[in-house]
Amino acid sequence: MSGARRSRFLDGDRLARFADTAAEIGVAEVSRPWAETYIAIGVAFVVAHFANGGATTLAGAAAALLAAVGVSAVRRSEVPGLRTGSEVVLGGLMALAVVGAGRMVPTGIIAAITLVAGLALLRAVVAWEFHLRQIPGGATHRDRVAALAVSTLILFAASIGVAALVPGIITIPGTPSARPDAVGPFAILAVGVGSAIAAMLLAGRMASLRREPQAAIFRDALGAGAINGAASILFAALGAARLAGPAGLAILFYARELWAATPEGERRDQRLLLEIAALVLATAAAMLWIGVGR
Repeated sequence: MSGARRSRFLDGDRLARFADTAAEIGVAEVSRPWAETYIAIGVAFVVAHFANGGATTLAGAAAALLAAVGVSAVRRSEVPGLRTGSEVVLGGLMALAVVGAGRMVPTGIIAAITLVAGLALLRAVVAWEFHLRQIPGGATHRDRVAALAVSTLILFAASIGVAALVPGIITIPGTPSARPDAVGPFAILAVGVGSAIAAMLLAGRMASLRREPQAAIFRDALGAGAINGAASILFAALGAARLAGPAGLAILFYARELWAATPEGERRDQRLLLEIAALVLATAAAMLWIGVGR
């Protein structure tokens, strides 16, 4: 074999090996369950982006449900020994946030970037939750602190998604959310119910990480849902400016979780009460500073 032919043969062999390696990496990074989940959320994203009226809300609910089913399939494929758990909740809420974000950006490349970035964040959150649930001996205090931070951010994102998917609650010029939609009592109630469900699910997750009994988990979930649901209805009724309402809900959730994570004998500690009061007052001040009714 001549030198030129041998060189071409080696180059072709290297190229074939590179292609095989790339294919293996692609299979590892985007498995079939993940691909199906991405497609389902992407379809819901497009529907919500271009739809009007109640169809946007239905698209968001469908995205959350399909993401939960998809994440469950991912768990069975990637972590077969792990039982169904909070990763389903986080996946559904992240999908809700992604689809809601699609209502707040203009049509075009920005919408595509929003979808891709949202899907990447969803996958990162689910992977982190898989890791957290597989820690030998359960989550430590440090893990629970990180979980509270992640839960608060997810609640903020999901609250934005809920508000954006109910027509008329959040309006941003130049985006699909700017379409004129009347904000009636049913729209405000829908925002309250959606926010309450998100808070209940995340509070229940945090209580489970603290290894609380079932009755305590149920009580914590109901308490968080009642507080965030009522606050969300109030913010929507007052016309809280764009992201002010979701930010306020996230702070209230964080403050309540600080109280819930404190042992009962220490809940009257003045420093804890002062910290919670400061968070609540800061939320009220921020709402007034940003403005309502804009």
